[in-house]
Amino acid sequence: MKKLLTIIMCLVLLTSCNKDKEKLVLVTEAGFAPYEYYSNGEIVGVDIDIAKRIAERLNKELVIKDVAFDSIISEVKTGKSDFGAAGISYTEERAQEVDFTINYSESRQVVIVNNNSYINNINDLYSSKIAVQLGSVADSYITEFFPDAELIREKKFLAAIQDLKDGKADAVVMDELPAKQLITDNMRLLEEELTTDSYGMIVKKGNLELLNTMNEVISELKISGEIDEYLLYHMGIKDSTPDNNNFFNRIYKSVIYDGRYKYILEGLKNTLLIAICAVLIGIVLGTIAAISRNIYENTGHLKILSLISKTYVTIIRGTPSTLQLMIIYYVIFKQTSINIVVVGALAFGINSGAYVAEIIRAGISSINKGQWEAGYSLGLNYFQVMKKIIFPQSVKNILPALGNEFITLVKETSIGAYIGIVELTKASDIIASRTYDYFFPLILIAIIYLIITLFLSKLISTMEKRLNNVKNN
Repeated sequence: MKKLLTIIMCLVLLTSCNKDKEKLVLVTEAGFAPYEYYSNGEIVGVDIDIAKRIAERLNKELVIKDVAFDSIISEVKTGKSDFGAAGISYTEERAQEVDFTINYSESRQVVIVNNNSYINNINDLYSSKIAVQLGSVADSYITEFFPDAELIREKKFLAAIQDLKDGKADAVVMDELPAKQLITDNMRLLEEELTTDSYGMIVKKGNLELLNTMNEVISELKISGEIDEYLLYHMGIKDSTPDNNNFFNRIYKSVIYDGRYKYILEGLKNTLLIAICAVLIGIVLGTIAAISRNIYENTGHLKILSLISKTYVTIIRGTPSTLQLMIIYYVIFKQTSINIVVVGALAFGINSGAYVAEIIRAGISSINKGQWEAGYSLGLNYFQVMKKIIFPQSVKNILPALGNEFITLVKETSIGAYIGIVELTKASDIIASRTYDYFFPLILIAIIYLIITLFLSKLISTMEKRLNNVKNN
């Protein structure tokens, strides 16, 4: 009897452990302090605090995705994420794509200029160079009301500030709260506001159950004054590191302080994982495409497969890899919940396959036709000649190009940030969003890429030497 009770209790415990909470996915762009930003390896901020309360009300586990700001509406619209929050302002165009909650915060759109700037009021903005974040309310406002201005659209507010520092822009237009955190001693805010901005969260059209719950929670938090408390708390958080900007302090702020090395390690892991998986996928697809075309050219067989392979190579080589990544994630896997790292590996693998196919075809074509004829004269068929004579000789010609393709893949993973993959370049963005220093994190990540490239180049060189030794022996 005791044994039976023990078994029953174990089964109950196992069953309860397997019943994980249903997930509620929030998509944001974590470079918009105090609303969302990174601290100690986690995304925090006003929007995150509100999102946690919504998740608690629904008894769900909150999952946060960090993507580019201009990808947030696509994430929600396609159902990749349940709701979005990143200081998103209501516009009629956006309201046609997604549903908005009630406003939970208001802020002024302000103008930042250098202290010695000729711009002293709003009217001076006409015909000037203005930097904004792509897809933000400032982007829409400047486009509509300042048509003669030269607009510089950046992915990040920090990049827009850097444009102002470097003299590439005359002014930056952005939200007042992050502006106060990003402004330096060499800059000033114009007293006159450009426009007043109200923020709401977004959900997929027709998802009334989630929308109503979110509105209830936001309304309660506004009435209780808790949203104001969130704002005050997150506006008070600043790095406590020394202001000394020497080399060692910059290393400390960019790598050690607040556990920022975690972003680099995660970025390195994802970069290498995606590149390795992609090159394996690419070799399989590329080999199939190359061999099928070679079979058709030599024997006339596999005409349809050869045509498919040729079309695949033409389309992939003729379109940008960024576009391919977005199509695979937002169109092909639109209705599927899939790990974004897997999506990245598939997208880059499919892209790589087209180039690998041409590399292998070129390697096979480099072998003298007399080798084919010699094989046939010995009574070997096509596959035997390919396996025993042609392919072993072509490997030496193929290997260096395949090595270069792998190196290219490692660097190309940087575009994975478009769908929220934390790779090395994204890691530098995360660090820069907290240190307000773009230069040092970018140089640091560039050095890591260089080390990886040098290591891979050395590895490929060693393999080539071994192949040469085998051939000579």
